[in-house]
Amino acid sequence: MSNKQQILLLKPGFNNFSIEHDLLLPTPYELIVVSDDTDILSYISNPLVVAIITIHTLITSNTVGYMSPSCRVITRLGVGFENIDVKACRQRNITVCYVPDYGTNEVADHAVALLFAAHRRLSVYHRSIVDHRIWNHEIAGTDLHSLNTLNLGVIGMGRIGTSFATKMRPFVKQIFSYDPIVPSSCTSIDEIYDQCDIISLHVPLTSTNQHLVSSDAFNRMKKRPIFINVSRGGLVDTKALVQALKNEQISYAALDVLEDEPEIDAELIKLDRIQLTPHAAWFTHESASSLRTKAIQDILRVLKGEQPLFPVPMEE
Repeated sequence: MSNKQQILLLKPGFNNFSIEHDLLLPTPYELIVVSDDTDILSYISNPLVVAIITIHTLITSNTVGYMSPSCRVITRLGVGFENIDVKACRQRNITVCYVPDYGTNEVADHAVALLFAAHRRLSVYHRSIVDHRIWNHEIAGTDLHSLNTLNLGVIGMGRIGTSFATKMRPFVKQIFSYDPIVPSSCTSIDEIYDQCDIISLHVPLTSTNQHLVSSDAFNRMKKRPIFINVSRGGLVDTKALVQALKNEQISYAALDVLEDEPEIDAELIKLDRIQLTPHAAWFTHESASSLRTKAIQDILRVLKGEQPLFPVPMEE
């Protein structure tokens, strides 16, 4: 049995670990993959464990309490880190990292694709042909308007929101943007709710913005907009979204993320004016490789006593 120090990869959801193995080969560390049906607590208490990589596995204060004192860094394989109790980790002097700058172009492209699919009602046409053998251009309604007559609202102007807005600028009439931190064109989110025919969400999920888009928000949307979410499912109250679609407060929803994914709300999936993708916006061969490489590289920086490139911000 090897006595190398261990980097745990918790329930990864993929089977080829050549990227990680190649990066760790010249180091004193080895990758240990914890499979989906394994109790992780017996692994994380091992004194050989110096780092942990998680994707969806929750790292709660209780989980942190089981960790060996040798564990020095936990990395979230992704842009968000809402599944890690950052405060509990810091109390144990465990550095928390994430990978905020991978897949930016991919997610922005996916949002563009969802927007075009929603604007042209592609799912409605597809279902009408495949499920009902109906060949009728008016089946999606008579409320279609040229894209260049519509206003686009972008909520969140970080890397992805900014890239998405740049890609969409030639196609729409005007872009309204709102971000409470980054300089943007609107001083209030209500300006987007008032003015925009399409609204796209690009903000991280935090402890303070769960259900940012609720029934109250849908009530404030004046123009029956297309609603797009490629950020986090928990930002949107699913029940309120279903009612907004049924009440025609919004004209269409295009979602890459769901509140309880991979579970799908039974009422949501019955609706026609909806486009769903399985949290796939980030994925290309290049983005997956970048994500996994950057995660390992930052872990190695911490283990060498260096500053990581992507620590979770202190205010979180």
